[in-house]
Amino acid sequence: MGLPLPDGTIVQNRYRILRVLGQGGFGRTYLAQDTNRFNEVCVLKEFEPRSQGSKHAQKAEELFTREAKVLHQLQHPQIPQFRELFQVKTQNRELLFLVQDYVEGQTYEELLNDRAKQNLTFSEQEAVQLLQQLLPVLEYIHRSGIVHRDISPDNIILRERDQKPVLIDFGVVKAAATQAVHSAQTLVGKPGYAPIEQLHKGKAEPSSDLYALAVTIIVLLTGREAQSLFDPRTLNCEWKQYARTSPLFAQVIDRMLSNRPSDRYPSAQAVLDALSMVSPVVTVQSTPPKLVSQSSTQAGTVALAGKRRYRSAIATTGTYPRPWFEAAFDLPLALINGTYKALKSVFRLMFGIVRFTVFGISKLVLKILFWILAIVSLIWLVPQVFPYVARSIPSLPSLPSLDKVVPKPQTAQAIDYEAECRKLGIDYSQFIAEVNDRFYRKYPDRRGRPLSQSQADERLRSEWHRMAQNLLDQKAAERRSQRKVAEF
Repeated sequence: MGLPLPDGTIVQNRYRILRVLGQGGFGRTYLAQDTNRFNEVCVLKEFEPRSQGSKHAQKAEELFTREAKVLHQLQHPQIPQFRELFQVKTQNRELLFLVQDYVEGQTYEELLNDRAKQNLTFSEQEAVQLLQQLLPVLEYIHRSGIVHRDISPDNIILRERDQKPVLIDFGVVKAAATQAVHSAQTLVGKPGYAPIEQLHKGKAEPSSDLYALAVTIIVLLTGREAQSLFDPRTLNCEWKQYARTSPLFAQVIDRMLSNRPSDRYPSAQAVLDALSMVSPVVTVQSTPPKLVSQSSTQAGTVALAGKRRYRSAIATTGTYPRPWFEAAFDLPLALINGTYKALKSVFRLMFGIVRFTVFGISKLVLKILFWILAIVSLIWLVPQVFPYVARSIPSLPSLPSLDKVVPKPQTAQAIDYEAECRKLGIDYSQFIAEVNDRFYRKYPDRRGRPLSQSQADERLRSEWHRMAQNLLDQKAAERRSQRKVAEF
């Protein structure tokens, strides 16, 4: 991986790099300003294929583009909007960039670190609230055919403006950016968070995201690192002795953490349905506690190590341990609630069948006739209208490519420069690049705008040729001096 782009660098003639937000095995993340949108702050995710061959680079771009286009279609208030995808070649490096909205707030890893400084963790109430807010997001992306693959506390941001969790850093893009240059399937996911089938076989499915979300929850509840909770002998997460939770809630989490994917919940909606059987809890804000020793705006990172047990962050709202006679009613109430929901679903299904039988067939026939009529009309109408529309639309000027943004000298003079460069034994393309650099330093407003053959650019063309001749004379003088020194 090459050096990071310097602060102030303009990428794609649009995005100004402000600073590096983070760096991982797949590339870097930059905070940038969109100069085309009133300097609005955004995020640039850089992916650099490890193999820079032309064949591999083309394959990486195709796979990366396909996966990013799928993500670009996602429209959810708790997913950063993907704006643009492009490829840039700089310093003999092929870089792929993904642009998305910037989310102001703290990650749940940062929130947990802040609480750890006061020996606090998240409570069950906060954990249930986080699940209730994130599971609809997972249900949405899974129905869109996307698996996140990399859910963890540092990939969930508590958005500052509305205190909603936002899901960031989709692992499917990382997989696309790296799998394109490797014959084997790319393994994406954090050890301790990703299930075994994802880490060992590279197989990710919706239940893999549910497993990672459950690990995220138990890390927030216990304040321990994910890998320290995983028992390699039993292949299970041992967490209940480090957190106070209700039996029903623990049962939901344990099923999400099942070693076999088939034993987990079939969907995020199924987890939401199971959570509805958990006793109602008080909705709380997941804001970090105020720290006495330092400013609350300071974002520090504290490593969580050892076997330390933390107290709940909201001890005044805790309801456990409960009396035995109260807990004894949990199972009967859950059975009654489940039976009621099952009967409700059966009656709803029966009513739906009756409605479809009476009204559905007629509506279906009408819809089919409507679409047949619409398609036939379009087939007839398009050939009639298209020629008139095509003639009325003016052709749009094409944008200049990167290799045409330098000023070009006249053809005859260019041949003379190339011949002189051969005589002096210097590289012609390097010579032209050096002349362009001098020209742009003197006329920075002309950068990216090739000189035309019009009368308006005649003075600038003459200036460019003057600089080229001066540089050529300088190179010739240097070569003569070198020869004299060698002869002496």
